[in-house]
Order: sequence, then C-alpha cells, then structure tokens
Amino acid sequence: IGWPGEGGWPHACNAWQCGTNQPSVGYDWSWDCYVEQGGGGGRDWFGRRRTTTTITTTSTATTTTLTLTTTTVTTTTPAPPPPGVTLPRTTTTRTLDMSTCVDKSGSRYKLDWAAQGPSFFDEWEFLQWDSNNGAAHYLPREEAVAHKVAEATETHAILRVGNKTSPGKRKSAKIRTNRRWKHFLAAVRFTHVPYGCGLWPAFWTNGWGARWPDGGELDVLEYVNDVLSQTSFHTGSEHTCKLDFNQLNRPDCEHIPDLNNMNYDCTTSYPGKLGCAPNRVPIQSPAEWNMSPVTFVVEWTDVFIKVFKIPDHLMPPDLLTDNPTPSMWDDDLITAYYPLARSAECAGSIEYLAPQQLILNIGMCGDWSGKIWSMSPTCNNLHGPSSGCRAVDPLFETNLTEDCCTQFVEDASDEYGANEYFERNGFFNITWLKVFTPDDMPDLR
Repeated sequence: IGWPGEGGWPHACNAWQCGTNQPSVGYDWSWDCYVEQGGGGGRDWFGRRRTTTTITTTSTATTTTLTLTTTTVTTTTPAPPPPGVTLPRTTTTRTLDMSTCVDKSGSRYKLDWAAQGPSFFDEWEFLQWDSNNGAAHYLPREEAVAHKVAEATETHAILRVGNKTSPGKRKSAKIRTNRRWKHFLAAVRFTHVPYGCGLWPAFWTNGWGARWPDGGELDVLEYVNDVLSQTSFHTGSEHTCKLDFNQLNRPDCEHIPDLNNMNYDCTTSYPGKLGCAPNRVPIQSPAEWNMSPVTFVVEWTDVFIKVFKIPDHLMPPDLLTDNPTPSMWDDDLITAYYPLARSAECAGSIEYLAPQQLILNIGMCGDWSGKIWSMSPTCNNLHGPSSGCRAVDPLFETNLTEDCCTQFVEDASDEYGANEYFERNGFFNITWLKVFTPDDMPDLR
C-alpha cells in the first residue's frame, strides 16, 4: 500500500494473512521484523509476543487522564514471511537477557520540572541561530506563536514547520530549557514526530556553559529525510571519551554496535569524527513511531547514560505516577547504552560533563539533510526538482541556489506542494516533557 501523499510509494507496509487466527501483519522496509496489528495482542518490533497494555486518554477542557492496564510478556518465534515476498534484511530477534549486561542506578526519581498544558513553552528559550547552514528560519517566541509554529493546548503542544520566508528559508522553531540538570531522568511523550524529505528534527541535550562539545551532547533522536533514527553522544578534544568495546560486546550479552563506526570514540570534530552511537539493533524508522505514541526517556547518572524507547502499551506505571524507578523497568526497553564509568578512556572525563539543557528543534536541509539528498530514495527526483539541481555540502560551498533540498523547501513557485507536505509531515506533537531527579538528591535550586 502506498504511503498517504507519497504518490503510491511503497513505504508503509505490505499486508497479508497468516497463522491460525489470521492476524493482520505488516512489514515496513525499514523494520527488521513483523508487527501484528489489531486483535487481542501485538508483536513489538523485536519480534516478541506481548499481550496488549492499553493507555486510554480522556480529555476535557482542563484535564487529561491516562489510564494504564498491566501487561504480561512472553516470547515466540517471529511470524514467517508471506508467500512470494523477499525481505530486505535478515529478521533480527533479541533473545539475550540484558539484566546483567547494563549498570543500574537503583534510584527512585522525583518530579523536578514539567512542561505540559497551555504553559508548555513558559520556561523555554526560543533560539534563533542555526549552526547547520540549513533552510530553517528559527523564530522568537512571539512570532512562533503568531504564525502557529508553536502552539500549546490543554492536552498537547505543537512545534511545526511554517510557511516559507526569506529566499531559501522556511519558518521553524528551536527551543531550549532555561533549566539544566547534571544527573537526571528526562521523559517526553510524542504522538507525532517530523519525518520526511528536507526535514532534520532533533531532541537532544547540550552542556551548559561549556564550549561545544566539551560539555557533552546527547542526541536522543535525530535523523533526516528517510534516514532511520539513532542516538549518539559527543564530547570534545579537551576531555576525550572512548567507550570500552568489551563492555558493549560481552560474550554473554547482546552486542551493541557503534552505528557511527567510530569504534566507540565519542570525541567529535566534524566531518571526520562523528561521536559514538552504541545503539541496540534493529533501529527504527520514525514513520513507525507516528503509528502509535512513543515515550523517550534518558537516564543520565555519574556512571552511565541510557536511552529508553517506550511504546504506550509498555508504559511503566511508575512513570505515569511521577515516581519512576527505571532500574525496575524491562531492560528490553533500553535502546542505547553508554557505560561511561566502566570505560577507562572515558571515566576521567565524566566530571567535566556539564549540566545539560534539553533542546527540541526542526532543522531543514543544510549540512546533513541537503548534503545526502541524492542518497535519499524517497526524496531524490520525487520531491522538488527532478533535474537541474544537485546535493550541495554547505561545509564546502556557500551558494545553495543549486541545492535540491533547499529548492524543495523554498518552493519559490509553489510547484512542489511543499506547504502541504510540511503541514502533513513537519511537526512534533508532544503530550508532556518531564524531568526527574534522584529522590535522595538535595534540591539545589
């Protein structure tokens, strides 16, 4: 079946019937196993059979209530491929117990700060600079609200791409928390994330008061065009950090590869040094996240950093009640792991990592999205000009008039349908964002 608005491009899934109960089964080209949709249960993207946990959202003019039912977990063999269909990659199923393979803080956390409801944006700074040489024109708060690039309601907040503005630019938003935290648990629930051609969205943290990237940067989610999303960590040359290969590739544990192919060296200096990206595989397409709400959680301690990806049906009850204890959560929810203290070439740098501010933004084109346009199969020659343009690398060229991505985003003559495309695809829908601190940590505010 074609993805809506993509002219029949076979991006979503192929559906068929199988099994004794004939569930509806979908396979996305960017997934590595099957997802059963509907019925009394579901198969998550790891290929493990789970009963369905339901979160029911009830909204009124003043409140939003989430009701959780519990879940049980068993495992089965992944569903077979449909007759006559060749899968693009080998199906990957996680079978090893991760409980002894990652450090756990043992901390119970308390709520320190939350952004939600009509006041969602009250404690954020709207940044206007773009260090990625892209097509985003980041607006101050007053303009972002006036142009509906930023909206906050009782039940959710929106950050979106707006209309085109100056030549080669389009309105967008980049927001950063006024507060910062050294050791914390941060959680954000999305019901939609930006995804598609020309887009470069990110949810990330950055060290306060330090020269980038010496204070540390964690990219919780970041991707461009039709690229899959992965987490990555960046440190500077003054206090280098290289994770221990053996800690992430123990023989009795699931191996966690560095998807940046930097041999777990987190030291960053573009374009040669990309930082480290130890992610559990398979990673996912953000298009899948938009099929059902997902919550990302970062646990940052003086020993490790973890990133959890939690679909609604596996939401830990203690997270909903604002007293999370992540050491008690299912380790299968961990999507990235950074064993800082257990890495000899990193442990000495931990104390130099600065308190982190949280950042959300939607970039466009520039050093990544525009640069790899020709390698993006759902974008190249399908959106924007079909000829007469090329992928321009702004790190080496300053004239972007020939850049395919920039021409699509600008859509100067309204011939590419960019306004409609970004209205449909270019936005974050955020239920809430919360930051917790360890329950035994003194309040230093």
